[in-house]
Amino acid sequence: MQAAIWAYPWDLLDEGVETVADRLGEMGVTEVNLATNYHSVQTFLPHNPERRTFFAHASSYFQPGDGYDGVTPVPNETMGEDDWLERIVEEIADTHLTLNSWTVGCHNSRLGMERPDLTLESPHGDSLVFGLCPSNPSVQSYLTNLVEDLDARAPFERIELETFDYFYGTGFGWHHDKYHTRLGTLGEFLFGLCFCDHCRSNAADAGIDVERARETCRTTVDALAEGNIDPERSVEEWLDGHPAVADYVDARTDTLTALFRTLGDAVTDAELGYYVGFVGADRSWMHGADLEALADSVDFYTVMAYESSREAAVEQYQTALKLSGDVPVHAGVLPGHPSVYDSQTTREIVDGLAEAGAPRLSFYNYGLLPEHNLTWIENALEQCPS
Repeated sequence: MQAAIWAYPWDLLDEGVETVADRLGEMGVTEVNLATNYHSVQTFLPHNPERRTFFAHASSYFQPGDGYDGVTPVPNETMGEDDWLERIVEEIADTHLTLNSWTVGCHNSRLGMERPDLTLESPHGDSLVFGLCPSNPSVQSYLTNLVEDLDARAPFERIELETFDYFYGTGFGWHHDKYHTRLGTLGEFLFGLCFCDHCRSNAADAGIDVERARETCRTTVDALAEGNIDPERSVEEWLDGHPAVADYVDARTDTLTALFRTLGDAVTDAELGYYVGFVGADRSWMHGADLEALADSVDFYTVMAYESSREAAVEQYQTALKLSGDVPVHAGVLPGHPSVYDSQTTREIVDGLAEAGAPRLSFYNYGLLPEHNLTWIENALEQCPS
């Protein structure tokens, strides 16, 4: 079983690429999933020798090439004229580590604020600036150009895609979002369902009553806010009773499947992977993703098995496996707060996923985990039966 770890550029550059490589070698980790294009973030860094926190707007950690059509990644403000990816590629070549691109797509509040015409639009007409809409042709070009640029500029073993979809199945993704209204999963999903011009046009072309779907979503969100609908009501059950909305939700999968075919064609040198399971692997449809349909365009999935027990992690993995067609399924593990708090549980989760057939595990996250948590990973991999 292969082992990788997610990391930010400042993790490697502050500590030194060679020093990090030595530590990862001790742990049994052979791959780094390096953030290359990322959303806004504040990180707490318990073992960083230079700082304890790092702030970044949504940005790229490389200098974009010339192949973008209109929408272009914005280089990180701390990086300035430097190119962190280029530096890391040069230094990591002399280590045992292989490099993968951890690539965030549609979750980009900087571009959303600058270009609200590119964003998801709520049923009420709000621009959800934290998320770009993958139905928008300009966003599709941006995502394709981004993947092409990364594939051409660095010897990545894998390019891994996060939020190359209709976001997290929720209307809330801002960094200081405030709401004291209990909408439940149903209300959050419906509020985040995109009704931009492009989504509405695609649905209308499929024969869907778009205005009925939109009005139903709008009135349902408002009814939930007023306490007139049970916020615990199942999303699936509700959709069964509202076929116009159900058809509208389903129409997004065709758009995303076509986009992934384009992305798959754009990558020539690396394997292409897609992250699933942020709201449960069995609810990938909430992102607009049909995993069986996407299987023709990707080389693997990584399911986020960020669970607190072996049983829950294995269940999440097996659910993704059943939905993935013939595509290999890797697993992500969070051996730290708020999921795991001891070495024994880390080992049990790693053992369980290995026994379930996971060919590769990725651990979250090198810079965010305390040193003793890294030791938990080391012990788990050392004792893992496979």
